Amino acid sequence: MQTKNELDIKMDNYSQAAMLLLSMGEEGAARVMSYLDKSDVQLLSHKMARLSSITQQEAEAVLSRFFERYKEQSGIARASRSYLQKTLDIALGDRVAKSLIDSIYGDEIKILVKRLEWVEPQLLAREIAFEHCQLQAVLLGLLPADSAAQILKMLPQASQDDVLVRIAQLGDLDRHVVEELRLLVERCMLMAMEKSHTQVAGVKQVADILNRFEGDREQLMEMIKLYDNKLAEDVTDNMFDFIILGRQKQETLQTLMGMVPAETLAIALKGIDSELKASLLKALPKRMSSAIETQIEALGGVPLSRAQGARKDIMTLAKQMMQDGDIELQLFEEQVVV
Repeated sequence: MQTKNELDIKMDNYSQAAMLLLSMGEEGAARVMSYLDKSDVQLLSHKMARLSSITQQEAEAVLSRFFERYKEQSGIARASRSYLQKTLDIALGDRVAKSLIDSIYGDEIKILVKRLEWVEPQLLAREIAFEHCQLQAVLLGLLPADSAAQILKMLPQASQDDVLVRIAQLGDLDRHVVEELRLLVERCMLMAMEKSHTQVAGVKQVADILNRFEGDREQLMEMIKLYDNKLAEDVTDNMFDFIILGRQKQETLQTLMGMVPAETLAIALKGIDSELKASLLKALPKRMSSAIETQIEALGGVPLSRAQGARKDIMTLAKQMMQDGDIELQLFEEQVVV
């Protein structure tokens, strides 16, 4: 008979982490998740929402494994930050101690800036557009590269080179710069919170309505184009969601998948619903399907923005092939021919 430590835990690492967070209660889980990256928070949130049918034996095994690993890595040899802060304050003085502590633990402002990963890049770009280039550089230098690149692209083109050079030259931050950055982050978060309470997914709603409308949809779309051509494009884009591929005929998927580069497909399939993944892989020859699965495993963790970008590329191709008459796509349970 297997012991708890020897039990083969069938849950993946994220599911185990989700179970641990749920067992900690709201406050404890929130404190842990505040230190995680955006993609990890999203994955864990999905796992926590869908976690079910955990046996007592599995729960005990996961908890036992966690505490075994904790005991292996949590010896008495490490002093807490507060202990070091007090000790170094007495020995070196406040300013020198603060500099040394920051070099050991990393600047506290990084944790604050991490919250901005959840704010729309467009909103951040608008909010910092009139700030000094140095403050823009500090903020972008502390954000993940994907987010920073998106925001930089939306800043005035004339200042982009200057901001990049300043990022490359960043070093230790003065206290007044940190304070300015803190105020900027708080302002951006406040703006994002106000926006989130009033934002309505209107474009997506229009796309759903059009797909279910039994009258002349083309005429309605032409009316939207007359009002706002960009809005019409956004509505059309929202009608081509990656999830609809799971409802397509096998011959449609075979034609489409045959035109998608292997690397793009592997990235797009990272983290998607298992049924949709199986449906798409089924459309490939067995050898190619096996190769794609191997490539997916080899990729390891992929930024969510990169996976979403790959899915968007595939749907752009699908849309073009449909317009060219190469395939027919069924959108929201309706047959659509362009």
